[in-house]
Amino acid sequence: MSDALINGLAGAGGGIIAQLLTYPLQTVNTRQQTERDLKREKRKLGTIEHMCQVVKQEGWERLYGGLAPSLAGTAASQGVYYYFYQVFRNRAEATALARKKKGLGDGSVGMFASLLVAAFAGSVNVLMTNPIWVIVTRMQTHRKMTKDQTAAPESPSSNAEALVA
Repeated sequence: MSDALINGLAGAGGGIIAQLLTYPLQTVNTRQQTERDLKREKRKLGTIEHMCQVVKQEGWERLYGGLAPSLAGTAASQGVYYYFYQVFRNRAEATALARKKKGLGDGSVGMFASLLVAAFAGSVNVLMTNPIWVIVTRMQTHRKMTKDQTAAPESPSSNAEALVA
């Protein structure tokens, strides 16, 4: 098995474990960043208070809303990043050794080349996995509808009035 594949699999596995441990915090963080405060409450809820509110109003399962695509996204994202990082790093090292044979440089990959390797791997990662993260964010911010909310949807004018008030 190649070093790139080993690093990709290790990154995917490590990302999955980290995601399982921190997902409820990520869900609350995403909600806090995306919610609009239409009621104009003076005090914002802290992270733990927000978690308790979600559990009380929507149940424990909502803290894990979007977990499956998030695990897939994390595995893909970390796997892609570490795989391509190793591929690009191997090329940079081969280039550095070729330059040394020509009498240019000491054969090591410098700081600038290392930054480029990381930037290219990160760019490939974002381009390949962004659609997964869009789905995850939508699932994290989705709210369970109550019977009152489904019976009488708000009119656009009442939404505008709430924003102005």
